[in-house]
Amino acid sequence: MIRGAIEVAQKNRVAGWIYSSADSVRDKLILAFVGGRCVGSGKVDRFRKDLLEAKLGDGYCGFEFPIKLNEGEKLGAVVVKLQSSDAALIQRDSVLTGPHDEDEAADLPDLGAISPASVAWMQDRGWLEQHEYDFLKAVQNLGAYERGLRAPRRAGGDAPAPTKPEAAVHEMLGMYCLGEVVISQARVPSVSDLAAENSPLRGEGASVIALWSNERGRISIDERSHARPRTERGKVLPEAPAGGIEYSFGPDRLLFLHRDCSFAPLGPAPSGGIVVFTATPRQAVRAAEKGQSKAA
Repeated sequence: MIRGAIEVAQKNRVAGWIYSSADSVRDKLILAFVGGRCVGSGKVDRFRKDLLEAKLGDGYCGFEFPIKLNEGEKLGAVVVKLQSSDAALIQRDSVLTGPHDEDEAADLPDLGAISPASVAWMQDRGWLEQHEYDFLKAVQNLGAYERGLRAPRRAGGDAPAPTKPEAAVHEMLGMYCLGEVVISQARVPSVSDLAAENSPLRGEGASVIALWSNERGRISIDERSHARPRTERGKVLPEAPAGGIEYSFGPDRLLFLHRDCSFAPLGPAPSGGIVVFTATPRQAVRAAEKGQSKAA
């Protein structure tokens, strides 16, 4: 269980304390967010005598670090999270917002928990591996990203086993959602079947899905179509769009695809069908399970 408080929130800094009964938080990375944008970071490295006397670990539960808000962002919307944790500290009388809290921005595409402005910021600080940076930039800017599953061969040794597709999906979409996710998979006969109202493409969950198959499959993607007006997004087309870019998936690669992209099948469908991976934040799954148990 994580406990804590934001005790100071100013336009240039945030301070408070955080404690976990499951594990020590001393020297762990802590992040401040407004909606999906990371506005600062620091470490849990401040000693607090009052917390030691309250028997909260060794007393090293305090934090204080600088933040930088953009014009129009509300100080009351600042929340604080431990790295790799779903739990968030909010301010008393806080005003929580999403990545876009203006009415005119409601039609913008869902680009995940890490905003485009934060991707380069995190990369500059060494928080993202190169393939993670490439993934986030591609799905946010283009709407698609191919991820190879073959591990690089080590000099003088045998080729390592390829990464399992479900493991790669869990890693990448967990990062995209900035938290633990539950991965589901379904099989469809062909790319064209993704147009159906009950297809995995139309379901709930993260705004990016992943495609995989035992044989190579190809699609033509209208890049950046996920960023167009809502009426022009998310179409499964009967033929390749003008200027469409070919992407592929298969036994050695995943194709991550934004749900709002428009695309068309290329060539024959894989004979074994296509596996569609979707992700749901674990927090949402727990909330749904809790609601079902109460109803029962």
